Amino acid sequence: MRLIKKTNVIQDAQAYPADIQKRVLAWCKVVKQAEWASLDDIRKTYDRSVDQVGKFLVFNIKSYRLIVICNFKAQIIYYRFLLTHQEYDKGKWRG
Repeated sequence: MRLIKKTNVIQDAQAYPADIQKRVLAWCKVVKQAEWASLDDIRKTYDRSVDQVGKFLVFNIKSYRLIVICNFKAQIIYYRFLLTHQEYDKGKWRG
């Protein structure tokens, strides 16, 4: 998969604790090597820590939410947001 806006996700992660930064970097490496064709394929890698919410995929990284849009056919993931659980619950990211 090709990750669009990788620089942004890494930059956004710097606002959070070091363990989240490491997890986000690990997520980026997995995405780069992945050849996912569906949400089920992602769940084979991430089990239940990813959900589809409308057009978005939401990865649960501890108490944070990594939000992306995925084009399986083109093998592209577009980074959108990295939020705390509290920010995510406000739902402003959906607009």
